Amino acid sequence: MHREVVVAALTVVLLASAAQACGAPVGDVVPNSPEARATDTRRTAVAEVQRIIANNPTATPPPGPSGTPGPTCPSAIWWTEARSHVGESRTIQGTIVMTRPAADGALMLEIGQPYPDPTGLAVLVPSTADAESLSGKTVCIAGRIAIAEGRPTVQLRNQASIVLVDANP
Repeated sequence: MHREVVVAALTVVLLASAAQACGAPVGDVVPNSPEARATDTRRTAVAEVQRIIANNPTATPPPGPSGTPGPTCPSAIWWTEARSHVGESRTIQGTIVMTRPAADGALMLEIGQPYPDPTGLAVLVPSTADAESLSGKTVCIAGRIAIAEGRPTVQLRNQASIVLVDANP
């Protein structure tokens, strides 16, 4: 009987010290007191650690939409939108990624993506255009959008339909 009393007393002492070490309120703790807030903070932290250990992550909220800047030319569309405006006369903005000679002495300007990528825009201009001065420049071109060889194409009558957006070398 003596041994059972000692074990029971020891158990009570250990439970009381464990409760105190874990932040359980001891005695009369006044709500909203510093001790009660500290206990609540510890419990929240312990719960968060247990959630992480259990590999139970909370969902990360997706980032908000970032606005795509509009073209700098008035009423222009980006070269990526040209395919959805086939048959329309539009002003299109984009960067010339490649130039090459075309049939009948014309010049082919590749905007956005070079041939054979079907997403790029092909622009045919008369041979009076200076290919070296246009390569790598961002331009706005105005003309009717058609599909040729599976990609959007604009055929210009003169170089005046090409407006340089940036004049940087």
